[in-house]
Amino acid sequence: MKKLLLIAVVAGALPFAAQAESNVSAGGAGAQTATARLNFLVTVPKVLFLQVGAGTSYATNSTVNNINFAVPAGSVGNGTAVAAAGGDLAGGNGVTVRVLGNTGNVSLTNATNGQLTTGSGPTIPWTDITVTPGALATQTPGFTNSAIAHPPFNNGNNGGNSATPTTLNATAGLVRREGSWTFAYANTAALPAGTYGNTVANHGTVTYTATAP
Repeated sequence: MKKLLLIAVVAGALPFAAQAESNVSAGGAGAQTATARLNFLVTVPKVLFLQVGAGTSYATNSTVNNINFAVPAGSVGNGTAVAAAGGDLAGGNGVTVRVLGNTGNVSLTNATNGQLTTGSGPTIPWTDITVTPGALATQTPGFTNSAIAHPPFNNGNNGGNSATPTTLNATAGLVRREGSWTFAYANTAALPAGTYGNTVANHGTVTYTATAP
């Protein structure tokens, strides 16, 4: 019974605690004035969104695109660039790049873990993977659709982060940028047959990272 009684007392007090400010003006000659105030508060969370390849705007998407280069048998190492396949854009050799941040400038970088390898023998340096920035065929409302510089790959034997990140400058505290990256394999060296990269173990995975204050 004590427990039920306590609940009834507290519940009865809640309407008074929830009321807004009030003011009473009574008596006297002339017009009467009463005032009351409300405080409004809107909290906007920090947001940082990065999409490289297939993705869902403002949501996490676990899809990882494969960027494939198939060198023609008669063109091995002849310096004729080989276009990629597997991107999310029409034609397959390009990927969508989209960045949204609301805390100031955004720094965009990538990380490799070594040159492309089959697991043994010769390697393909990341300098042989070229990237051409461009705009998307269709602009997303609210975004600036233009070329976004691709951070250079780390070509070291042990990989690492880009030496020169790409900085996306904020306008009025916001970054809303999108564009495309188109990849090609320079095909500058004759190499033994095999699949170079493709897995983390063979140094084929690149991790892109956006950083904001």
